[in-house]
Amino acid sequence: MSRRLFLNLLLLLILVPLPVQIPAPIPLPLHVPMFVPVFVFGETAGKGVSSGTSEILSAVQVPPQVYVGDRARLVLTMVPKASLGNRSIVIDVEDKLPQSKTMQISRLELEPHSKNPRIIIDFIPLEPGQITMPSFEIGPYFVSRQAVEVSSVLESGQSGPETAPLEEPLLVPGTRLLLYSALFFAVLVTVLVLALFIWGSAWYGKLQTWARKKRMSRDLKQTLQRFEQVLTQGAYPSPGDVGTLLALLRNYLELVMGFPCVAKTGRELLAEAGGSGFPEIVIQLGNLVTLSDALRFSGKEASAMDLRQLCADSRRLLLLIEQTNKGRQKA
Repeated sequence: MSRRLFLNLLLLLILVPLPVQIPAPIPLPLHVPMFVPVFVFGETAGKGVSSGTSEILSAVQVPPQVYVGDRARLVLTMVPKASLGNRSIVIDVEDKLPQSKTMQISRLELEPHSKNPRIIIDFIPLEPGQITMPSFEIGPYFVSRQAVEVSSVLESGQSGPETAPLEEPLLVPGTRLLLYSALFFAVLVTVLVLALFIWGSAWYGKLQTWARKKRMSRDLKQTLQRFEQVLTQGAYPSPGDVGTLLALLRNYLELVMGFPCVAKTGRELLAEAGGSGFPEIVIQLGNLVTLSDALRFSGKEASAMDLRQLCADSRRLLLLIEQTNKGRQKA
């Protein structure tokens, strides 16, 4: 049994007339109703808010301290009613909202979904002190004599003290925390991103290298595909196209394997293959450089067979570089 139910039962027992035996000499009725003063127990509405309706269980003001001109909210927890239904009721049309000289109400809402229904009142106080809301009816509830405490924020105007201008929604007391928190997290994220780039510069360099490898590998495969298409159509790639293919192979090998080979001749590559750590790749590149130089600078027109051999050797070298690189990464 809850404490409130126990107190209500106790009050009912106290209010029932009790039979009391009266001595015979006293000329009074034999049964005299005797009543005991009753103390009403219930929930308080909280500081700064007073409830004038018996159907209100509690009233909470947000923010707790409201100044003149602030946008504020009052949340009333109501006694449940069977006729309430399960749909919210919202009143936000100015003609249907109660108004007064001391308070401007901008929205009323009745929420029936919780255990105890709630009435939410959005308002702007226009005078300091304890001011009473205008009476209104929403759903099965009639709210009257609901008062709030308003602090004074007045500015001196040309004709004397004037009400301070209305604050923007984000600057209403109680919501500044949301604004400041958003600014704090924005600054924090910016600082963390900068720290990540400074601290993780090596990681960022690796990411750039990986992107360059992917781009160069794609360019190599596209160039080889164009070569093969030209040969299939019975035409011959120009010496400049052969030089472009060779330059892509040199740069890709140097980027992936870390072996300097951009400016070396075929003979130099063959001589240094043994000390490179991956001699098969360097030997194939040296043979390709020798073949391409012969095709470009011999003064003779390259045959289709030589060009097909160049494409096949280039594809074989590209595949060998990728396989060797994967093996090194796993190791």
